[in-house]
Amino acid sequence: MEERRNREAAGLIIRNMDELTSHGNIEGRREALCILEAGLEASDPYDNTRKLIRIQDGKLIVGHKDFIRRENPSMLTVKLPLQFDLSEIGSVYVVGGGKAAQRMAKAMEDALGDLITDGQINAKKGEPLMLRRIKVTFAGHPMPDEDSIEGARRIMEIEQKARKGDIVFLSLSGGASALTALPGPGLSLKDIQDVTRMLYFQRGASMPETNAVRGNLVMLRHERLVGDATLIQFVTEEFPPEIPLARIHAKRSQSLSSSYSGAIEVLKRFQIWDLVPRSVRLYLEKSNPEYGPIRREDVEGRPRYYFRPFGPEYMLEGARRRADEKGISAHVLVSSLNDIEARAVGDMMAFIAQEVEVNGRPFKPPCVILFGGESRVAIGDSTGRGGRNQEFVLSAAPRVEDSRNIVVASADSDGTDGPTDVAGGLVDGYTMERTRKAELNVFDELGNHNSHEVLARLGDTIITGALSTNVRGLGVVYVAGMSGPLRQ
Repeated sequence: MEERRNREAAGLIIRNMDELTSHGNIEGRREALCILEAGLEASDPYDNTRKLIRIQDGKLIVGHKDFIRRENPSMLTVKLPLQFDLSEIGSVYVVGGGKAAQRMAKAMEDALGDLITDGQINAKKGEPLMLRRIKVTFAGHPMPDEDSIEGARRIMEIEQKARKGDIVFLSLSGGASALTALPGPGLSLKDIQDVTRMLYFQRGASMPETNAVRGNLVMLRHERLVGDATLIQFVTEEFPPEIPLARIHAKRSQSLSSSYSGAIEVLKRFQIWDLVPRSVRLYLEKSNPEYGPIRREDVEGRPRYYFRPFGPEYMLEGARRRADEKGISAHVLVSSLNDIEARAVGDMMAFIAQEVEVNGRPFKPPCVILFGGESRVAIGDSTGRGGRNQEFVLSAAPRVEDSRNIVVASADSDGTDGPTDVAGGLVDGYTMERTRKAELNVFDELGNHNSHEVLARLGDTIITGALSTNVRGLGVVYVAGMSGPLRQ
């Protein structure tokens, strides 16, 4: 934690800031990257999680009025905060997985200290080790690997030994489905990998759709495994609260993931039901309830509690606040722009930026347009490398060519964009000219989903390293002034 905070204080979340601001629209790049960095700095769930857990007057207290707790009809309705007499608590376990799981678990570790009996967190490879009392396994994402299985088995062992009177803290965030992928009986790691490759990478399914299938092929069912022990879930969510479309999307995803038939529906909709391994089809058709989705009877009357310490609204607010401090008008256009092709998002945001620059609408420049979410890239049989953030910004480059006012930047909050080691990228009105001088054909490279090659050659990839959080991506569109017919 101290290392990250020291880096943040020094303004070093973006490690290659000097290179990124050495060419092109230098002043515009500085403004856009400063605002982007502030959003990434605000994406750490540690402080919120730490605020939710405290030991006071011989009691373990969990909960705080500032944070949303989603009610589940199968869970107990209780008065907050939860209070447990320390003399009556048995063992305390901390388990979980996801790209933000280690940061939340670190807060739990700092709050609980030697109360923790045992623990296991599965984090993404590339993250630094942050935990001392709790064991960490670094696993594969978005493609699960053998380490995903090894760590998931240890999580299961810990949960299965929990008894009535024990407390299990569960730290979860996006990425958990890959990082804790323990295949069901009769399935192999290759089966899970094949389904992920075909559905997510080749067909461009959204991650919720991918998880609707993958989640029904794995064995970790935390609510069932802990039995009569108290389960307290802490979840960094990828959707902002109180957005109707996000709620509808979440309900749809939950509906699909809560049944084997939902998984079959997704595979058939993407026309790969007959292409996935036979073992996967047999497993889903068998629909064994012992390993399947949680049912009401698995949790009804048992102590199960849910807390949401973090979400993308904190990232967006951090970016907006930095813009305000700099005297730049900031507008959050949409907080959860998900599951749209990255190239379409690039076109749309570039058109909006042009309208602002030329006609001063819908916003008056100088201004910054912010958005959060996760677009998608269906790579099919292409051989290029990139990620949704890099493809988004590169797609915007042709439409903002020759503008001396527009800069477009985007990065993933976890610090990695697609199968690359960079967080994202940025472009401006000079980018197309620079690609031609470098003998790069932007349109050919976009067709091959090879955005990383272009941006890396130009020195326009954003490098942060693993940031140990996951609230999707942050897009920043900066427009410095007007250049069109309405300019005075």
